[in-house]
Amino acid sequence: MSAPAILVPQPARFLAWLAIGKVKVVGEAPRGAALLCANHASYRDVWLFTLICPSARLLVHPEVFTFPFLKGWATRKGFVQVSIDDAVTLLRRGEPVAICPTGLVEARGDNELPFKTGAIRIAQQAAVPVVPVYFQYGSYPGPWIGSFSITVQNVLLFLLWPFYRTGVTIQIGTPYVPTGEIKDETRALKAKVVALSPVS
Repeated sequence: MSAPAILVPQPARFLAWLAIGKVKVVGEAPRGAALLCANHASYRDVWLFTLICPSARLLVHPEVFTFPFLKGWATRKGFVQVSIDDAVTLLRRGEPVAICPTGLVEARGDNELPFKTGAIRIAQQAAVPVVPVYFQYGSYPGPWIGSFSITVQNVLLFLLWPFYRTGVTIQIGTPYVPTGEIKDETRALKAKVVALSPVS
């Protein structure tokens, strides 16, 4: 595994730097068709995918395109609504694709939500490698936030972002080709992603 690279706020990285702080990357995303799969600890993850693989097409929830301040940016970045068929088509064309298999944001980064099977289905149908990725943010609120629903938790984190702008470490794992049964491979993928956590 390569030494951490510190990313400074260049123009294309300004939003990530503003919202997160210092970004460190350990490892390197492969070029070409591959499916990047990461934990989903924050809505800020979408900026991080564009840092580690600028050409990646990120699969996002349709609601992203309903927010005026996000729709234009997401469209310019080439984000697409979650669709197995569309993702497979992009990968077969040689484009990298990124996805957070939990579907939902885990506000405290607890890695409690299971991965959905869509990521493995995409990788197997497109016959491309999967790249585990882990986003480790510097700080989360205490257990008190767990008393709220996941939606309220994420709204609070969004509103309180200046207090949690403490940087992030991105760990990029070794690409591999999942060939087994879909549910087994999905559990194995989550294990590979969580194992990249610096505090796992």
